[in-house]
Amino acid sequence: MGDAYEFAVENMDVRQRVDKFLSAKICGISRTAMKKSFEYGLVSVNGFPVAAKYVLHGGECVKVIVVHKPPTLLEPVSMDLEILFEDDEIIVINKPPGVIVHRGNGTVSPTLVEGVLSHCKLSTLGGDARPGVVHRLDKETSGAIIFAKTDGAYLELVKMFGKRKVKKTYRAIVSGIFEKNFGEINQPVGRHRSVRTKMAIVSSGKEAITRWLLVETFGKQFSHVKANILTGRTHQIRVHMANARHPIVGDMTYGYKHSTLIAPRRVMLHAHELEFEHPSSGKNMKLCAPLPNDFCEILCVLGEIFCRLETKTVTGNQK
Repeated sequence: MGDAYEFAVENMDVRQRVDKFLSAKICGISRTAMKKSFEYGLVSVNGFPVAAKYVLHGGECVKVIVVHKPPTLLEPVSMDLEILFEDDEIIVINKPPGVIVHRGNGTVSPTLVEGVLSHCKLSTLGGDARPGVVHRLDKETSGAIIFAKTDGAYLELVKMFGKRKVKKTYRAIVSGIFEKNFGEINQPVGRHRSVRTKMAIVSSGKEAITRWLLVETFGKQFSHVKANILTGRTHQIRVHMANARHPIVGDMTYGYKHSTLIAPRRVMLHAHELEFEHPSSGKNMKLCAPLPNDFCEILCVLGEIFCRLETKTVTGNQK
């Protein structure tokens, strides 16, 4: 999406117009870009959209998303896409594991964006490297992801994600078993202090809330869970599960230890469901991405192993 900024209004800023305040805070922003942000309703004070002439009173929180509209420089790449939904406004893809969503520093392999561009046009408001992108999934994470085909859809979806109006439900296979069948993890997530490619639970991080529900257990070694994220922080579920001493299977970055029972080839995390209002019609959309083959294979292997172990235990007890 566009560049997002957040500022606290201090005493020295009182009685300033909010557009003048933002122009001074954001280096290099053009008048046109600022005007567009107000026109699209992407400037808010304490959570409420405001006009450019709004006068600051002090103590407020000002948020703005600055959108860009350059022509995309990406080349479409033919890719086998599993389309969950498509119309003139949006397209929802079941992203396979191992595919990067959009180009970044050092990205070489074709991205999902380039694959989608071979199928249809996407909004360019998000920038030349991220057309249509309104949210992201990690490279190893599979599952449902939305792309905006029109500028109108892009702006509405950005607002929805910003206001937490998109329900995102994941499936994960994690280490160990929980004491309860459901729970909530509310711990702030921010950049790791020493390893800049990782995230961590840090007091100065942003609010991050994950609700989880137990689906099934495999002995005392593994659990299959649903996880609903109320916030969308980078690596949120991975960090929360690791901090709860239940790292996701295959997630060596966040503490998963190798097991002789299974050999995962990636992080066993899947974006299973997306629920949101259609950006133009307002119709409630609930889209489900089927579990991928490698995820199902791990579940089957664990099921067979622990079924055999239980059978042996019962037989031994009977003797």
